[in-house]
Amino acid sequence: MSPSPEELRDRLNGGAAGRLLLDGLSLAYSGAISARRRLYEAGVFPSRRLPARVVCFGNISAGGTGKTSTVVAVAQELARAGRKPAILIRGYRRASRSSTPVVLAKGRPFTLAESGDEALMLYRMLEDEGVPVVVSPDRCASGRVATGELGADILLMDDGFQHFALKRDADVVLVNATAPFTSDHVLPRGNLREPASGLSRASAVVISHCELAQQSDIDRLRGEINRINPGAVIVESMHTPESFLDPATSRPVDLSALKGRPAVALSGIGDPSSFEGALRRMKVDLKQIWRYPDHHDFTAEELAAAQHARGGLPLVTTYKDFARFPEGWQQILGGGVLIFSVKIAFLCDGWKRLMSVVDPARKDEA
Repeated sequence: MSPSPEELRDRLNGGAAGRLLLDGLSLAYSGAISARRRLYEAGVFPSRRLPARVVCFGNISAGGTGKTSTVVAVAQELARAGRKPAILIRGYRRASRSSTPVVLAKGRPFTLAESGDEALMLYRMLEDEGVPVVVSPDRCASGRVATGELGADILLMDDGFQHFALKRDADVVLVNATAPFTSDHVLPRGNLREPASGLSRASAVVISHCELAQQSDIDRLRGEINRINPGAVIVESMHTPESFLDPATSRPVDLSALKGRPAVALSGIGDPSSFEGALRRMKVDLKQIWRYPDHHDFTAEELAAAQHARGGLPLVTTYKDFARFPEGWQQILGGGVLIFSVKIAFLCDGWKRLMSVVDPARKDEA
């Protein structure tokens, strides 16, 4: 079996010659990213504006930062306050390659191949609030559909900090407190999508997963962000367990159900250690862990192997991963499958300050 990109990078980082090669590639990548951004700034490449407020939520690093949880919380808040938000998402690694926008909304037919797993997860989490999700690599086209057909008055762009074809009114960047950019390198040597100086474009920076970091480390990270962008609003957040969901019955299961009990965990996400660590802090005795690459499409054979190996123990996965289970998963796995749901909480007045960036019209109401 061929090594994964991460395994290959680790091997190259293990020697001086490999690191020199990766440094050269990282320098070329950084140059290309910078040149592309400058071409947009100079107007060589067009950057369009839409007839609604656009707020981008993104990262400067690859991997899990808690972006999706933040987007969901913001969308729920806006919808409950009477605004009409819509989410624009690229639909990474979806089976369909069409740039024609796919709408996930009540009464609009779609398939997983068209939407992709992340869009489907967002739609399911926001279905009660009636927040539509529009999928396309062309975020301008998605935005036109959201405003023109769906009546959206504020657009939340999921994962678009390096997407310059659409002008936005605010950029919110998330930084994982346990994997700070200060000790990382630009791709492919590290996980940074662009140099840390890119934070200078942010309107707000959310330091996520603070529950897993020491306060002294968070303070140092905050200081570095402030050095790069003194004008950015900096807030801290943490992820807390919310519930389990039994997908066979669509009913919630109390978090205490697995306390002190053995179970197994299966995921294919950017930051599996956060998922597994949260279960362990809940005193779940993880007997086996299966980690797949981010956005992995699970096969019936892989689920059958997990079913054989778990020995009747509960199998815990995430919303994002369950969306990529194949048809017939219930016949393969039977019962005992639980989806782990987390919610995001902001420290001190972080939520109020973040919402004042997202929707300044509500600043006095927040």
